[in-house]
Amino acid sequence: MKFDFITDLDFRNILERDYEELNKCIESKSSKSVLILAGSIIEAVLTDYFISFPVNDLKKQKVLKMDLYNLIELSVEQKLISKSTKDLSSVIKNYRNLIHPGREVRTSENFDFDTAIVAKSLLNIIVKEIRENYLNHLGYSANDLFNKLQSDELSQPIFEKLLKKVHKVEKSNLFNMLLDNELDFSSLYRIQNPKKYIRLLKPQIDRTVIEKQLQKLIHKIETGERWEVIEYYKLLHEELNLLVDEDIELIVLYVLNAFSESCKDSQYIENYSSKKLFTTFGTHLTTEAIKKEFLKLTCNIVKNFENKDYIYFTAYDQLINSVTADKKDKIKEFVMENVPSYYHKNFYNRYDDGNFLPF
Repeated sequence: MKFDFITDLDFRNILERDYEELNKCIESKSSKSVLILAGSIIEAVLTDYFISFPVNDLKKQKVLKMDLYNLIELSVEQKLISKSTKDLSSVIKNYRNLIHPGREVRTSENFDFDTAIVAKSLLNIIVKEIRENYLNHLGYSANDLFNKLQSDELSQPIFEKLLKKVHKVEKSNLFNMLLDNELDFSSLYRIQNPKKYIRLLKPQIDRTVIEKQLQKLIHKIETGERWEVIEYYKLLHEELNLLVDEDIELIVLYVLNAFSESCKDSQYIENYSSKKLFTTFGTHLTTEAIKKEFLKLTCNIVKNFENKDYIYFTAYDQLINSVTADKKDKIKEFVMENVPSYYHKNFYNRYDDGNFLPF
């Protein structure tokens, strides 16, 4: 059962959890629990739909006050579900009565395992019908655009126009699909330059979607390989401020250290600087540990610039311009005190002359 059409990510996770629990109740033949869960999931799905796509001028607060019976009546009226589906819904329309034993006795609610099986079937039918109606409202799906991008690299203006025909939930799905594709090196169909699409999607999706991807980055630091961390960082380094300070520090320290160790290899520096990965470090100089690693990286860039001059100058330029003006001279002083004069004199003489262009 897919709840990928639900717009709120936390809400979707709850529904998926409850549906999984419902299946366990079916296995254990816990009929009452099945009826309660089926009724609550259907009510939640219908409520979400009418909040996302208001009808008859119904405000959100009024929709939230509607019970399952009224939601089903409205769904039939709007042709979201069929009349036959409505007729089946009698098995769960009073599911709330089962929550309270006293009310269950007073209303003489009768049910058995066959009723529970019907309730699950009804749930599947209603979710399928609502999902189809969602997609009709949404316009392009994430899969539509993703398949298009796999076969045809789109310009920014064209992609922006297509995005206007995509619902917010599908934009979130597309964002996740693009990140997964970029990080899946075994894929035969890699999308060219996905970062430009990801950048356009970021302002149009909920921050919780980005935060979940950032948590994956942290998980890679804790359990993954260095290349995986760097690939995540390439795509998400501009969004680190969505995290708490402790998590930001962990990521920045790890990446600064990784970059420092890569300074002897000009190909790495060229790759990082071409992606402008040095441009955000200066915004995170909030702890002594980060400042220390930042200065260490700066010194290593100066020491190794002879390998391929303009690349190291570009990296240094990005680093130094990521800090406030009052820190630039202090950083240069630190480098001159901690890097042998042969290296820093040659570096700054050429850097100050601007003689580091690759042509």
